[in-house]
Amino acid sequence: MKANLNPETIAIIAINNDDIIYQFNDGAEELLGYSASELIGQKKTNFFILDEEYEKFKKDIASKYKIKTSHFNPYTILAQNDDYDAREWTVVKKDGTRFIAHSTLIPLKSDKGENVGFMRILKNITNQKNIENDLLRKNQVLNAAEKITMMGNWQWDTVINKVEWSSNLFNIFEVNPKEKLNFETYFSFVHPEDKDIVSASFDKSIEDKKFYDLLHRIKLKNGKIKTIQLLGEVVLDENTGEVIELIGTCQDVTEQRMAEIKFRGLLESAPDAMVIVNELGVIQLINKQAEKLFGYASKELINKPVELLIPNRFKSKHSSHRGLFFNAPKTRKMGEGRELFGVNKFGKEIPIQISLSPLKTEEGLLVSAAIRDITVQKKAENKILEANERLEVLANKLTAQNTQLADFAQITSHNLRAPVSNLNSLLGFYNIAETEEEKIIAFQKFEIVIHHLTETLNTLIEALKTKNRTSIPIEKLDFKEVLDKTIQILSGQIISTNTKISSNFEDVSNINYNKSYLESIFLNLLSNAIKYKSEDRTPEIYIYSVIEDGVIKLKFKDNGLGIDLKRHGHKLFGLNKVFHRHPDANGVGLFMTKVQIESLGGTISVESEVNVGSTFSVNFKE
Repeated sequence: MKANLNPETIAIIAINNDDIIYQFNDGAEELLGYSASELIGQKKTNFFILDEEYEKFKKDIASKYKIKTSHFNPYTILAQNDDYDAREWTVVKKDGTRFIAHSTLIPLKSDKGENVGFMRILKNITNQKNIENDLLRKNQVLNAAEKITMMGNWQWDTVINKVEWSSNLFNIFEVNPKEKLNFETYFSFVHPEDKDIVSASFDKSIEDKKFYDLLHRIKLKNGKIKTIQLLGEVVLDENTGEVIELIGTCQDVTEQRMAEIKFRGLLESAPDAMVIVNELGVIQLINKQAEKLFGYASKELINKPVELLIPNRFKSKHSSHRGLFFNAPKTRKMGEGRELFGVNKFGKEIPIQISLSPLKTEEGLLVSAAIRDITVQKKAENKILEANERLEVLANKLTAQNTQLADFAQITSHNLRAPVSNLNSLLGFYNIAETEEEKIIAFQKFEIVIHHLTETLNTLIEALKTKNRTSIPIEKLDFKEVLDKTIQILSGQIISTNTKISSNFEDVSNINYNKSYLESIFLNLLSNAIKYKSEDRTPEIYIYSVIEDGVIKLKFKDNGLGIDLKRHGHKLFGLNKVFHRHPDANGVGLFMTKVQIESLGGTISVESEVNVGSTFSVNFKE
């Protein structure tokens, strides 16, 4: 038996009208593993063909010639119609192994035009099929990857102005894949306001023989607007060096662009100067407030070292401080206990306060610095110091006010910690999201939390304004609405801890109270219940209202760690008192809650059992 090593081997098998093999060439011996002497003179028309494939061949002949009966010889039909058949067959060798062959079946005619049999020509195409299947699989993977990333690829032959798109690029442009393409086809979709930019970019790419990445909008036939990102390469003629082709990718970045615009809007709406830098201390982004503060245009600072904004006397230490921060990044105020200064474009030093926040991105860790010009505050401090020297009474009063402001700063920090922590949780969900739908859902929650964070900031600012007022604003508030808002603010923590929250406000559904105080009470008691959950069971929190002895009461019941009241009951609501080893415990929340409740004539109490849970009872003024 001969080994089938030559892919060019051709097998020729001739059979007469009586289905007797009378020719079996060397190629047939090599491919099929039979010797000619074994088969010549034998009646074995279909000896190497699978029955199911023969039946398929027969059905195809019946369909082609509209034959209704199943009792016919397909070979005879081919001969009668002076036709031939070419297709792929699975061929079974003598040893039982199989290979894929391309078969051509040709009727044989005598000099008089009579059918005298047929001849089959076989060629082993197994390797070719494997390559084709591998290419098909890779193409399928590529198509799937393009759909997932909302990306397609394109080729533009600039000599004959012929354009080819991948299948997903047709999907991005929502165009029929059968449509004939050229550069004008693509250009017709370019948004009218972006046509000049796109035209100039392609002209420059061809002129400089270097493709310039391009971000622009397209307007589809149905009026929909999308934003696409083009990346590409220029192909040159080896002899002339002229551009003959441009190839590249096109990605639908509409969602990313919308997110970027929203992020940019948030950045620009910040009251402070914002400077975002990477781990190397290179500026990546600034807002208008930063331009105004330092006197630079944005393009003058992007991709420049942040040390450009730092006075020379501090530059040597700044690099080491930056390195320490990136080794253990966390949100914090920088420069407590010492004065910080920036320097503007004209060399003038500016007294500043800086808050640092780490941002985890696909490109790596970034740091957002919120920078506040405290020139006015510094001048005020100097005036206060001068006044202190003249008036001791005034100095004592100012000291007391500063202490109140410090307490308020702690309260403010505590109220903002929950939504910021929630944002971090949602960011974690966004980063591990496997589908665009999951990312969109996470981003929608971002918008909700950011909205509440902004509202909380405004509320706290208003609270600061009214801190010295003798009267506290009161309005009618709905318990369920306050709870729903609090759940939205804490949604990231609730999801990550699988916390179950239920409520019942049938006895009392609303109350006349201060809005910021009631929202703070809900936020502190709910976030505490989540924070001090038991690791042994799913967190469950039940909030309900009752009237006991004519007093409206609001109760928060949980199944968390509980508190040892014999040991800690006397200091439970004290400032900076903590009772569990939790990294986020700071002893501010319950103190603040107690102060707010008592300021409106109410009281707060707790019943608790270690490892069973706690019930906090807010008793409103009668």
